[in-house]
Amino acid sequence: MPRAFLNPDPALSEREYSMTEQRLSIAEEQAEFINDFNEIDDWMMQYSCLLELTTDMEPVSDEEKNKQNKISGCQADLWIILSFENGIVHVRADSDSLIVKGIVAVIAALFDKRTPQEICGAHIDFLEKTPLKEQISTDRFHGMQTVIRKIQDYSTSLTQM
Repeated sequence: MPRAFLNPDPALSEREYSMTEQRLSIAEEQAEFINDFNEIDDWMMQYSCLLELTTDMEPVSDEEKNKQNKISGCQADLWIILSFENGIVHVRADSDSLIVKGIVAVIAALFDKRTPQEICGAHIDFLEKTPLKEQISTDRFHGMQTVIRKIQDYSTSLTQM
């Protein structure tokens, strides 16, 4: 599966990368993921793809796996670490569930190294437009919506500073 939306150009600084025309918009990256993922017609291959996406995730330390960073309402333990530096939002995540970690890897890749304004204006619906919604429980689906909301709420708070 092409992973262009997960592989930023390492030659660019984070700010340059976010501001360059080389990077697709969140909507374009999401559409690329949806198209690529839907081309895989076997659930086990889709699952394998999600697991592969987790290998590029930045690690989350045990210290960061705390109550403040934990997402409540999700069946699995799930942590989202958000930071803001030089006008750019950084998103890191971890979960003890592989499928949750794979889905949150997509969410993190879409939002990481973006401006708060980009994140606030994004409409994330890849779960509904792929077979993922059918493969996860309602609680997990709502947990992923909570993750998206948390990242967007954080970004909204930054635009009001």
